[in-house]
Amino acid sequence: MGTVTEVYDYLRLLFARVGHPHCPKCGREITTQTVQQIVDAVQRLPEKSRIMILAPLIRDRKGEYQLVFDDLRKAGYVRVRVDGHIYDLSEEFQLDKNKKHSIETVVDRLVIGQSGGQSRIADSVETALKLGAGVVLVSIVGGEELLFSEHFASYEVLPEEKIPYLVN
Repeated sequence: MGTVTEVYDYLRLLFARVGHPHCPKCGREITTQTVQQIVDAVQRLPEKSRIMILAPLIRDRKGEYQLVFDDLRKAGYVRVRVDGHIYDLSEEFQLDKNKKHSIETVVDRLVIGQSGGQSRIADSVETALKLGAGVVLVSIVGGEELLFSEHFASYEVLPEEKIPYLVN
């Protein structure tokens, strides 16, 4: 009926402009954030909160990922979080290649409210967004985790890797 009365196009425009998309898996609203919005949200955390700024690299995929760890070492990163546990990259550790793993790089660890905090947070967020393909995770030590994205994406449904397909 909408196409016959030509209202369909107007309804699409209305819902595209006024609507708020939500993740079908977790139900959270899907929004994009700028670096400044992320920094502001982090600075609103309670004073003296200890946080880690993480860049998600691998999400629930099987493998050992030694090349990823080697690349991170070469880039100067010191710690990674694998399946919720922090590992020092200077130590050797082995992952079970038959189990799914989630790997995040620890970009920075800091305490909210320290002097020079805003510029440090901004630099760390920018670095994490580059490394995490537009996604950054802020983990409050002993508390919750906050996910931010430059894209319209939910952490439950992150955009898949772009795989080139052969076309004749």
